[in-house]
Amino acid sequence: MSILQKGDTIGFAATSSGLEGRNPEPAINYFEKVLNLKVKLAPNLNKAYRYMAGTDEERAQALTDMYNDKEIKAIFTIRGAGGSFRMLSLLDYNIVKNNPKPLFGLSDVSSVQNAILAKTDNTCYTGFLPLYNINQDGINEEMAQHLKVTLFSDTHHLQSGEAAINGETEGKIVGGCLSSFLFLAGTKYLPDFKDKILLLEDKGEKTFNVDLMFSQIKQLKNFDKLRGLILGQFTNCPIVDDFDGTIDDCIKDFIKELKIPVIKNFNYGHVQNSHIIPLGLSVKMRVTAKECSLTW
Repeated sequence: MSILQKGDTIGFAATSSGLEGRNPEPAINYFEKVLNLKVKLAPNLNKAYRYMAGTDEERAQALTDMYNDKEIKAIFTIRGAGGSFRMLSLLDYNIVKNNPKPLFGLSDVSSVQNAILAKTDNTCYTGFLPLYNINQDGINEEMAQHLKVTLFSDTHHLQSGEAAINGETEGKIVGGCLSSFLFLAGTKYLPDFKDKILLLEDKGEKTFNVDLMFSQIKQLKNFDKLRGLILGQFTNCPIVDDFDGTIDDCIKDFIKELKIPVIKNFNYGHVQNSHIIPLGLSVKMRVTAKECSLTW
């Protein structure tokens, strides 16, 4: 069954940073005039507390209220930047659990999406942010297609990336932005890795930091019980010193002892044509020299 039907209402939320002078009208118009959906705006989009869209309490309450709003069928975080992790203890997870609806986001939003998975098992979607992917010039043609298929199609098949370790598996996906996801390490908001497929991407991290974060990921509980690994785009990740190595060097060391299917260079992350990937939903993963794909 599709996520939405024409005429449904969706919410624009801000769990991280807010508008900060940015114009939301292109995104609102796209959802309303092109996708034929109604848009409700959270009351904190224009608020500012330091680098965030209001205080932790304001952001948590605004998101909780959107889950409690029976009219809203899906929630879209407008942008990332920072701050989602700070509000996790203030969310009402009983309301979230009892009013299941998908939360869309990317980047810093990974922390709140995975906390929701850990506490409620509700599905989220990663790979799209209205203010990042839609502006006055419109929306990337590929992303427009990805978004329509994600929202309105009953079945989904994504084909992308390169085979790092061949195989087939099935499981629920967890993860997202590597650095934001790791904020959850050691907390009750980290999803259990057992029988999951781990998804990772990032932007702007030095390669030696990516290398160290990969090493930390491998130390987390039940990493050895993962069923699969998907590595997306690591964009604008600079090499400080030649001996730090490239992202490919980091990936090579990260996966060298794994015996599960691994896709690298999947079209997901901080790119304008990113695939939109479900978190907390069981998917089939196929990795061969000819095809790397996800199906649900």
